[in-house]
Amino acid sequence: GKTRVLTHRVAWLIHVLEVSPLSVLAVTFTNKAAREMRGRIESILGFSLRRMWIGTFHGICHRLLRSHPADAGLPETFEILDADDQFRLIRRALRELNLDEGYWPVRQVQWFINHHKEEGRRVEQLSDSTDSQHHTLVQIYSHYETVCQQLGLVDFSELLLRTLEMLEQHDYLLDAYRQRFSHILVDEFQDTNAVQYRWLRLLAEPVNQIVAVGDDDQSIYGWRGARVENMALFQHDFAQVKVVRLEQNYRSTGHILHAA
Repeated sequence: GKTRVLTHRVAWLIHVLEVSPLSVLAVTFTNKAAREMRGRIESILGFSLRRMWIGTFHGICHRLLRSHPADAGLPETFEILDADDQFRLIRRALRELNLDEGYWPVRQVQWFINHHKEEGRRVEQLSDSTDSQHHTLVQIYSHYETVCQQLGLVDFSELLLRTLEMLEQHDYLLDAYRQRFSHILVDEFQDTNAVQYRWLRLLAEPVNQIVAVGDDDQSIYGWRGARVENMALFQHDFAQVKVVRLEQNYRSTGHILHAA
């Protein structure tokens, strides 16, 4: 199991190498997986890790933004938009721009905005195209962003992008978190998108330890921005990478393995 590798490595860092739990950042993709990871590590060590940073990308970014709202250009009372809230806000933007929802489906606009945020692209970074459809989608994106900023609203994709930009723009914050998180561990790495990869690389460089586990055969979230090629990039971008292949199956029965 990939997660077993991470949980035992965290326990080894703390118990054997005497690394402070506060110096470890463990990231996964669902709240359930984060709770399970924390529980398994605590079971191995025999004590609570309540203060250790274990969570999802979105949860950790939310925590960072709450800690430094002014540096992120947000009010202290900013609110999080879920997918339904975002849908309604985009519908409002269409009405304010006098655009027909029948011709500009809200789901299509929602995908356009989230896709570009997950790729790390703001409105001003999108090329001015002669394609009228693209031009209008960019216009909607721009209006939506203006409304979000005015109302202090942050959607899920914005959590990641805003945190990345905050760290890139404030060296003192980046240095502080680089010094704090000397050990970074990532589960289900095949599901990371472009912004998540940039975020991890920013925190890990130049000297922090980073361990990522993933399976390119399990990459099923390309439709929401996951980039399985990040696994190859990882080996290219980080110096002295050691690849350990988990090819021995201890979970399935003999019949399953024979059929596979």
